[in-house]
Amino acid sequence: MDAWVDESIRTVGEPMYLLGASITGPESYDTAAEVLTRFAPRGNKLHWRDLGEAGKKPVIDAIPELCLHHVVVIGAPMIDIRQERARGRCFERLLWELDQAGVTKVVFESRTPHQDRTDRRRVDGLRGRGVITGELRAEWRRGAEEPLLWAPDIVLGALGDARVAGTELDARVAASIQEIVISL
Repeated sequence: MDAWVDESIRTVGEPMYLLGASITGPESYDTAAEVLTRFAPRGNKLHWRDLGEAGKKPVIDAIPELCLHHVVVIGAPMIDIRQERARGRCFERLLWELDQAGVTKVVFESRTPHQDRTDRRRVDGLRGRGVITGELRAEWRRGAEEPLLWAPDIVLGALGDARVAGTELDARVAASIQEIVISL
């Protein structure tokens, strides 16, 4: 199984850092990529924050048809803690969960070269401490080039919006999410 990972940060209401993965098997990759690509602006990636309210509904409606499982780690409250420290805490828990679930490849959305190097060191450190096994490989790809990275972006965006607004997430999407809250 493969996992596609993205992040989201909320500063309105209770500040929180969200790190989420969408898990695919080899049989679901092509279908999921095709569905997600239908919603992307030509030549660009699909990004939750760029969708207007009218654009969010059809994308959310499509998420259940992807048949993906999502694991989301929410670090809160993100008060007096830097983003990278919050990411590190969520990163460790997410990778442990993915490793326990039998995921063998994790693809992160690439950020800056420095941030990607920091993440690589995190992966090596988790292996060295025995938090994850050597079976779990990690890669970094640009979001515009990999449609499956858009799935966690959408899920995190919708979940973050619902938490900030104090509303329920669409039940069809919520049913596919394993939500883990850690204290920062």
